[in-house]
Amino acid sequence: MAYGKSAAIYDLLYTGTGIKDFAAEASELHALIQEAAQGAKTLLDVACGTGALLAEMRRWYSVEGVDISADMLAVAKRRLPDVTFTQADMRALDVGRTFDAVTCLFSSIGYITEPSELKPAIARLAAQVAPAGVLIVDGWLRPEVWEDGHRPHAEEASDANMTVVRLAFSRRDSDITEMDMHHLVATEKGIEHFSEEHRLRLVPTDEYVAAIEAAGLTTRVVPDYMPGRDRVVGVRTR
Repeated sequence: MAYGKSAAIYDLLYTGTGIKDFAAEASELHALIQEAAQGAKTLLDVACGTGALLAEMRRWYSVEGVDISADMLAVAKRRLPDVTFTQADMRALDVGRTFDAVTCLFSSIGYITEPSELKPAIARLAAQVAPAGVLIVDGWLRPEVWEDGHRPHAEEASDANMTVVRLAFSRRDSDITEMDMHHLVATEKGIEHFSEEHRLRLVPTDEYVAAIEAAGLTTRVVPDYMPGRDRVVGVRTR
């Protein structure tokens, strides 16, 4: 399953290689939320991972997190012991109350690989949005920007305790991208190797938009929040 053992090295891998800047992303996200839902005070992050973004967002919001991975949530709970975290599948999400802002970021929606499950999953996300609130969904790569024949690529990061190397190989099978990720983790105890497979569906942005609008929200698209990926902002107006 995706993000099992890698949960413990996720933050180092993504911040140490420069892929993620959680403080900068939080500032950008805060501005977008306030533009769409002025005065928003509560936030639910679905597929919250290690809670690194929530640690930044709590500067402005009362936050909660949801993730399907127990390993990711274990890291998040150590980081933010006073924050409520729920282990749940977004396809059956119901946290029992609504929030001014609900987010599903960094292409996490791409893990919904069955076409018939996307609309119901989006509906569950939207059901957690309060009146006049906002839903923000980050899509996976647009199908037309995918390039076949990707060469394997390596990423490396270190801190005082470990060095992590990840070697990834990507391929496409119809509308599914398959990524084999192999990790080497070197510590004073030795070197550990493990691998994970990630499968994400390539979805046209219009399909995300249609699903969010079917859930009763009005939408706008922020194109290329990352190269080849669009962000959809939905506002509940009724």
